[in-house]
Amino acid sequence: MNLYHSIPPRFSRTQKLPSTPYALNVIVETPKGARHKFALNEEYGVFEWSRTLPAGFVWPCDFGFVPQTLADDGDPLDVCLLIEGGTFPGCLVASRVVGVLGYLKNGVANDRLLAVPSAKAGAGNHWNEIHDVGDLSDRLLREIEDFLIGYNRFEGHEVRVTGRFGRDYANELVERAILAHKAKHA
Repeated sequence: MNLYHSIPPRFSRTQKLPSTPYALNVIVETPKGARHKFALNEEYGVFEWSRTLPAGFVWPCDFGFVPQTLADDGDPLDVCLLIEGGTFPGCLVASRVVGVLGYLKNGVANDRLLAVPSAKAGAGNHWNEIHDVGDLSDRLLREIEDFLIGYNRFEGHEVRVTGRFGRDYANELVERAILAHKAKHA
């Protein structure tokens, strides 16, 4: 059994984590700064090496997914987790969704959620000041967009960024993906 599928898509408020309607559980596949791409092996429930990116490419953020969701491309929702340093494959991060990078890959919607870690009450975390995509620097967003376009084009995919969208739109995508997952597994 794949234990990652038993994790709910949203974390619950605890004594340590604040309540937010934008709560997400993010499972990291590939850490920030890595040149390798890792992916969840569904059959075994472990993370496996997928490939090495071309020279000069490293992940500008942790990359992962929201469990118990189903996106338009047939996979769980993809997440670009903005975090100071890379975590590790399989790391569960209680997060807040702050926006979306609209993204087409080979003509199919393949949007990337943007999320930040939810800090424990009283913990110093500069991501606490980020609530919506407009709070992020244009430079950071361009770096992520250029990375996604660059490495995918190198691998022969046709890709295009379709826009930047706020946390309310992102939350709608999450809710639709949760319902799609429930419908598929009903």
